[in-house]
Amino acid sequence: MHFSTFTAASVLALASSTFASKVAVKNNCPQDIFLQITRQDQSHTQQKIASNGGYFSEQLNGQGNSYGITKNQDYYSPNTPKLIWGASDSAGVVYYSLNNVDGNPFNGQSVKLTGNQQSCPAVTSVDGSTKACSNVNDFTLTLC
Repeated sequence: MHFSTFTAASVLALASSTFASKVAVKNNCPQDIFLQITRQDQSHTQQKIASNGGYFSEQLNGQGNSYGITKNQDYYSPNTPKLIWGASDSAGVVYYSLNNVDGNPFNGQSVKLTGNQQSCPAVTSVDGSTKACSNVNDFTLTLC
């Protein structure tokens, strides 16, 4: 009995991770950027992403994920312009949007959020509108 319960739980965990989306940030800008990640449980971490091709990725897990990007480490200062990528995975659908808070840190530079499936709407302007796509897609936010 224990063996079959363990096996069923393992299969379900494998199936859910197989279809989970990956989120990535690629920094093509000439300066380092800082990524403040806030997850659904309100835990948060900050990553520095190197200039000229630096890259970060992780599996998207659940709802209420926020990837805040700035050009300095002082993320919580009201004087720090932020690009916020919101992403939630719910019932096989990923909902995502881009917003600016306290200014536009990438004013005059390109910002592009794409999925690896052509059926996913790309975001090329920061307008706050929410898009939706199947969670079998991986998403990359490319800056500059």
